[in-house]
Amino acid sequence: MRQAARDVGQELSRVIDQATKLARQAREDLLRLVGDPMTTMRPRKRTPDGPAELIREMGRLRDEGLITEEEFQAKKADLLSRV
Repeated sequence: MRQAARDVGQELSRVIDQATKLARQAREDLLRLVGDPMTTMRPRKRTPDGPAELIREMGRLRDEGLITEEEFQAKKADLLSRV
């Protein structure tokens, strides 16, 4: 019985090794066909839609300390004047 269990374990190990090799080969084939998505595809930047979204984005920049209150107010006035 122990020998049978050992044989099954060895067979499972061979199956896992073969599956790993096949998965690795499939990945290499896919990369060769379509390229590496991490280097070929760039994430699309979300652009704010309309003045309200732009003002919210500017407010976020102000809240994070990246722009001053005066810069925020000036840009907000500019955006609202375009509506």
